Amino acid sequence: MKRYILLSLFALVVSACGGGASSPTSTTTPVGGWDRDPAAPLVIIETFGGFVPVEVALGQMPEIALYGDGTVITQGPTIAIWPGPALPNLVAGHLDDATIRDILDRAAVSGVLSPLDDYGTANVADAGTTRIAFTVDGKRTVTEIYALGIGGLGGETPGLSSEQRTARAGASSFIDFVRQITDTAPAEEFVPTAYAVRPWPFGGVPSESPEMAWPFGSLAVLGNADAVGGCMVIDGDDAAQLRELAGQATSQTPWISDGVAYGLVFRPLLPDETSCDDLG
Repeated sequence: MKRYILLSLFALVVSACGGGASSPTSTTTPVGGWDRDPAAPLVIIETFGGFVPVEVALGQMPEIALYGDGTVITQGPTIAIWPGPALPNLVAGHLDDATIRDILDRAAVSGVLSPLDDYGTANVADAGTTRIAFTVDGKRTVTEIYALGIGGLGGETPGLSSEQRTARAGASSFIDFVRQITDTAPAEEFVPTAYAVRPWPFGGVPSESPEMAWPFGSLAVLGNADAVGGCMVIDGDDAAQLRELAGQATSQTPWISDGVAYGLVFRPLLPDETSCDDLG
């Protein structure tokens, strides 16, 4: 239980410190075009790593995933209970070309399309790394910043140069801008067509999470039930069945296969993801 309390405290710190960043004063060449394919990622904003439980790390989703046709997938409200649902609450909306252009223009002036080689290291332990990835004008640009929004946005923060503080502020401002747009866009439930399934060592059977039988072959192919093992993809008609079953499960449900109990993480695949290899 202790690790979940630490995770909650960390999330509160990030939420409290992430906003309020001012935009840097920079100019750059306007962004041109982008691939309009519905499976072509345009902007992906995500946070990975940091001090989180292994099952959370295995199931982490992008905060915002915007695709070429204007589809934007975000994470909807989460029920504040433990154990939580086995499946994340994903919603999908649609942004028109004018709004996408506003996002790309804001990206250009914020500096995230011209990332620094080194954003410095904020004096914070066990924080996550924020990644902002663009694919525009036929080029993919990735910005990765450790402990973004935690320190470094005001005053003479030890270890960060003026340029690094300005770049961090620009990235925070851009993310806040995109959040405001996606938070107000009409959205409906996003229904994945495939799921990556990964085991994790849950180490026990909570009484509030009854066992469930695994119906899709043997889970032994994933490796040891008491360790982080392999990955399989459930798609097609099986994905719909999995969605129904996992909708009745929690993050701590023991899934029984060949008489062995497995803890499982279900990571919905996004439009640009087709295999476990795409998850990194």
